[in-house]
This record gives sequence, structure tokens and C-alpha cells, in this order.
Amino acid sequence: MTASPASASSSDGSHIVRKGETLYSLSRRYDVPLRTLVAANGLKSPYTLAVGQRLSVPSAQVHTVAKGETGYSISRRYGVTVSALMQENKIRPPYTLAIGQTLRLPGGAAGNTTTVASSSPRVVTSTPARGRSVPRATPPPRSPSGFDWPVSGKLASRYGPKQDGLHNDGINIIARQGTPVKASDAGVVVYASNALQGYGNLLLVKHSGGWITAYAHNERLLVRQGQQVTKGQVIARVGNTGGVSEPQLHFEIRKGRQALDPLRYLQRTQASASP
Repeated sequence: MTASPASASSSDGSHIVRKGETLYSLSRRYDVPLRTLVAANGLKSPYTLAVGQRLSVPSAQVHTVAKGETGYSISRRYGVTVSALMQENKIRPPYTLAIGQTLRLPGGAAGNTTTVASSSPRVVTSTPARGRSVPRATPPPRSPSGFDWPVSGKLASRYGPKQDGLHNDGINIIARQGTPVKASDAGVVVYASNALQGYGNLLLVKHSGGWITAYAHNERLLVRQGQQVTKGQVIARVGNTGGVSEPQLHFEIRKGRQALDPLRYLQRTQASASP
């Protein structure tokens, strides 16, 4: 089959493969991540192209930095790692960003071009890598005593900004592998999966009044999406899944999409060493 002499992307976002062209050369030419080209065209290894083959060339996904955003919050919004996001944009530590700055999103990022500031985990009904809506479920009334500690252990990391432009939207509690993780308050499980990169086995529990608690890095999950849980019910086991190297629980308290300092809302004290 002969190739068209023109090799530029057409108005419909496609490309006709010419002799000698590879996926790598095309990804460089159109400034689109290799993984994005592969996914957009449903290609399988070894990714051999045929002369005259028509490829879809998607536009590069970008994000415009809004006030208060960090590399960490943006990476979490799109389900990618901070290192991948910064490498894609050739930004070095301390990963300083400017309001209005345009960032290219690495291949595999979820979502499209946006300027909305957000750093909360994606809560979805069926496809964790996409969307953000919380399933419609009516949680039971909250306990008048407030939120309880989900697990006892050493407080390894507090809420707030960290080195290299990172930000912890919750707290991290070191505990022995397999330690029971308890629901901080009564609610409904709206997310139970390991599909969100960096969190490992993650649970999100929706509470009345627009509150959400998050439990990440679990060894295993003991409840499923849509299940109602009671305060103090064992819902998971402590593990080191996701982006951590030792057993611990990453715990967040949110009001709507806003992450809050859990230490200001946890009512019951625990015996633990704090950094």
C-alpha cells in the first residue's frame, strides 16, 4: 500500500503512517505521550505500524494551575504520580508552580483540560479512573461524639505542606501489618478499590452532612461499595499497598471536596508518638 505524501495531522486529529515512521517518532512529532497514542488506537504489543495506516492523534491533555494548587494536589486529581507529572513538564525540585501555568499531563492521566482546583480522591460508581461524582446513597446519622481514630499507632506524618512542594491532605499512622482499621463514624462506602494510583487499597466512606473519610494503603478491604457501616466497625486491615514502604494507614477527613486536618476533628485520643 502506498502512503500519502502528506504526513501532518489532519483536521480530524488523525495521521497517515509513512514509511519509516514509528509510534515513538510520532509521539515526539505531535508531542503526545506514547501511552496516549497506544490507548487512543487500541494498539497491542509489539505496536507494529503499517504504511498507510490511519492513526488517531489525540490532543495533549493540559491543566492550568489555579491558586492554592501544588504538584501533589494536581497529580492526585488526575491519578498520576508527582514524579511523572514533573518529568513530563521538565520541572525540578522544589516543584514550584505559578498561577496560570500550563502543565502537560502524562499519558494515562484521567480527565481533560481543566482549571478547577481539587486534590481529593476520585469517588466513582463504576470506573475509578474517571469521574468524580459520589454515588447517591443516604448515610445513617452521625454519632454525636464525632469522629474516632480509625487505628492506633505512631503518627508518622501530619496534615499540611511537606518538602518538595508536596502536601499531605490527611495524616499517616504507622501500625502493624494486618491491624484492624475501624470506621471513624457511621456511613456508606462509596469507593472500595485499588484503582487510584499511589493509594493502594482505598476506602472512602460517606457520612451525613457532606462528610467523607478516606482510608488508604490497606492490606485488604473488608467492605464493599454501597455497604452501610457502623462507627467502630472493622472495614479493612493495615498494609503497605500503594506508594508506601512500611505498613501504615493514610487517613483523611473531608467536608465535601475540602480536605481538613483530621487532628482537629478526631475526638478520642490515642497513645502514640508524634513527630
